[in-house]
Amino acid sequence: MKSLVEIRGLKIISINEGKQISTVKDIIINSNDGSLAFFVVDQPSDYFGARLIAFEDILGLGDYALIISDCAVIQDVAHNPLAVELLQKNVKVVGAQVLTSKGCLIGQVTEIMIEEETGRIAACQVSDPQGDPHQVKCDHVITYGKEIILIDDNPSPSNQAQPECPKTAVVQQDTTLNEKELLKKKIEEFGKKDSLIKDNETKKKIVFPQDFNVFEQRQLQFLQGKTLDRDVQLDSGSLLKAGEQITAELLSAVKSRSTLMQLTAHVVK
Repeated sequence: MKSLVEIRGLKIISINEGKQISTVKDIIINSNDGSLAFFVVDQPSDYFGARLIAFEDILGLGDYALIISDCAVIQDVAHNPLAVELLQKNVKVVGAQVLTSKGCLIGQVTEIMIEEETGRIAACQVSDPQGDPHQVKCDHVITYGKEIILIDDNPSPSNQAQPECPKTAVVQQDTTLNEKELLKKKIEEFGKKDSLIKDNETKKKIVFPQDFNVFEQRQLQFLQGKTLDRDVQLDSGSLLKAGEQITAELLSAVKSRSTLMQLTAHVVK
């Protein structure tokens, strides 16, 4: 198995070209089946859309490199409907809360383990409410949500049991949530409500230009709350000053890719 931290930064090597093409910047998870769907290719500029490699198009995933046949398997995210759909769902797994179907909070995911041969998420490293680490097998996941991963409380006897739920972590729930199918539907809406563990205040929505693709929209979202190391003039004519916190209102004034490039180039890391 391979962890996410081991996958990020892997060299991408093409057999036919006989050279390194790039490195792996990130991955995209398919929340429908709990698997690694795409590798995001690292590139000098992401402003005009990310480039991806589908898991089924790779020849190998090793300790040193990700192997592909040639550059023809690399595709633009905007031309892949599944990739766009998964980016919009934005299921990262890492950072999500693990909840059992009986309402027990096991903890928060800190890392995931991927099977190299299948791309399936085999296990999650979880930090429980007391801060102790556990490994949770993903054989009994009912659904992967944006903020919650729902685990079956009653796996078959032949499978390994999940870590015992801390008594202090039991979450109050309505009796109507006993049905697993109802829980599965509810969990998709959970991210729109209050989290089990309080998070930062919900950010205001950004008004995106109509011609910005999904990746450019995410780039704008990334800038929210950041500051710049120099002044940048926005498309509205207003000046975003160095050190000033970037708000959703200011980002809604970004109408061109050139302005987006300036902001990204001068954001304080």
